Amino acid sequence: MMSIYGFLALGALALAICVPFAATAIQLIRLLWFITGDKETRGARPRFTGLVLAMFFSSLAATELLSVEPFLTLSHLNPVPQQHRVEFMIAMLALALAGWIWGGAIWNRRSGG
Repeated sequence: MMSIYGFLALGALALAICVPFAATAIQLIRLLWFITGDKETRGARPRFTGLVLAMFFSSLAATELLSVEPFLTLSHLNPVPQQHRVEFMIAMLALALAGWIWGGAIWNRRSGG
């Protein structure tokens, strides 16, 4: 039986991996609306810089968590030694968060606000 801390850690990891994919799906829907929608109601063009970085790094973290293809193959190709995979996963999740923040900072600086 798993402790409550184990369940909380797995829940946090699942959220950290699923949130970038869900946000990218939402942005893709917004992009479709931007392309096909009415010019008055479509809003600003969606941005993908931080999302793509977050999705990439969280996918690398998911290689140690999910046992389905393509994550299983990526896990076997990972050059990080097995005893350091937990640190690798935490570093990839930190890079995902940093990429998301960095992507937003680029766009905020570029738009002047």
